[in-house]
Amino acid sequence: MADFWVNGIVAQRDNKPYIQLSNEKGMIAQLSMSEARQIAQDMLIMASRTEMDAMVLEFFKKFNLPEETRGAAAAAMMQEFREFRAKLDDEKAERREDPERGKNNG
Repeated sequence: MADFWVNGIVAQRDNKPYIQLSNEKGMIAQLSMSEARQIAQDMLIMASRTEMDAMVLEFFKKFNLPEETRGAAAAAMMQEFREFRAKLDDEKAERREDPERGKNNG
């Protein structure tokens, strides 16, 4: 694995916090806190989804099926999971109370 660093800074120019991503070649990106959190969440989601795809492939390897049939069955199941997750992703979370203020956000 290539070296990859994550650093937190407070910029002198605006006194705001930022996350810096860098590798051996230099800085890749400087992100606001909200950008960094979104990318981190996206990475966690994609990690779990990719693990699920790998698990489906491993599951179908256990059956004594021709490789073409096994691959088609695994692909069909992964597509079903993706469509199911897409529906869940489209659901809107409804926040009823602001945890900082204890007030209703509705």
